[in-house]
Amino acid sequence: GITCHLFESTYETERWRYAMDTVETSMFPDSTETIPPSWALTFTATTAILIAIVGFFGNLLTMVALPFSRKIRNASTWFVVNLAGAECLFCVTVLPMVAAHLLHLRNTRHSLFSDDGCRAFVFLRYVNVQAELLSIAGVALNRCVLIVAPYKYKEIFSTRNTILIIIFIWVISIAIMALPLFGIYGEFAYNEHTHECDFSDDTSNGQGPRRVYLALGFLTPAIIIIFSYIFIFYKARRSLMRLPNRPGPATPSSSLQDHQPSNNNRERPAVGLRSRDIRIALTILVIFLVFLACCMPVSIMHYYDDTGKHTTALLLLHPLYWLQYCLNIFIYVFMNKQYRDAYINYISSFWPTFKDMSRERFLWAEDEPTSDSTSKRGSKPATPSTGHRMAALTITHEKDKGKTPPPEQL
Repeated sequence: GITCHLFESTYETERWRYAMDTVETSMFPDSTETIPPSWALTFTATTAILIAIVGFFGNLLTMVALPFSRKIRNASTWFVVNLAGAECLFCVTVLPMVAAHLLHLRNTRHSLFSDDGCRAFVFLRYVNVQAELLSIAGVALNRCVLIVAPYKYKEIFSTRNTILIIIFIWVISIAIMALPLFGIYGEFAYNEHTHECDFSDDTSNGQGPRRVYLALGFLTPAIIIIFSYIFIFYKARRSLMRLPNRPGPATPSSSLQDHQPSNNNRERPAVGLRSRDIRIALTILVIFLVFLACCMPVSIMHYYDDTGKHTTALLLLHPLYWLQYCLNIFIYVFMNKQYRDAYINYISSFWPTFKDMSRERFLWAEDEPTSDSTSKRGSKPATPSTGHRMAALTITHEKDKGKTPPPEQL
């Protein structure tokens, strides 16, 4: 009798647990079923397609329009173009494959990728992310060199050297991710818990490869970017603190003195520091901050939930991560006059009324070149008024004919 009673109690307990699991599954699909619900898969796939379309055309416009403008055809622009190229490649390769995988997962409850396809997908994704971060770091270092060594800037960031740096960005990105691709150190595989292709932790090295590649591919460029911008804005602040020591508002004579070569100019941090240079640095800083804001939620969720307990939440965070690939063009347009003018002038080359229409609608004015511009006349330090600037140019032209311009104007 006691045995029968214990058996009945155990049976009732199991029935109760089964009933509770059924209720929990119906209310919270992620608790027992790791595949997200259909609405989440459909929503994420749709946003992937929309972001891919907007990001592709936006980054393609950046790649074509910025080199089209001679005023900004310099090293920093080529890094921005390379950044746009990496993001454009991500939009036309990775995002469509993600959308196809999610829709296939919704319909069949199975992955779209084979083992080889999964490895190729992760490789392509991380190479693009690596190239993106290194391009942002390249712009940050470019601005630092312009401030620290303005007289050597043209030599350091010559056209040849800039091309070599960009090639190196892609070579190092491919080389780092080729190690797990071929199983030399680490491995790419399909995660049955999160239903996505990523680093596999089921290897003899455990999570070691993931952490190493995180340090090499993300933390190292991030540290370079952060310290570069700390230095840039430190120099900018020092330059601003020196402004009150200058005698009154700018006059034609004082503006002329700013253009005359001086031994002290080599020690002034403001030699290579123009308001437009700071604006470019600010633009790239905002892009980096947007990158962090978009990446951190997904990265944190991946770190704390690698067993698929919250796959729906993880899936719905991916559109935020992808959003960075279509936001940069809007950052360029609204934060940087030079890039905005480049977009307007390029579109106006085949749509003549676009320039006047955009000026009237948004009251936008054209900007001046930066210190590293390749235009024949170098960029001039900012003056309080257009009249003062024109007067300074007139006096300089009359009094300094035949003289060699100072190095910062070459």
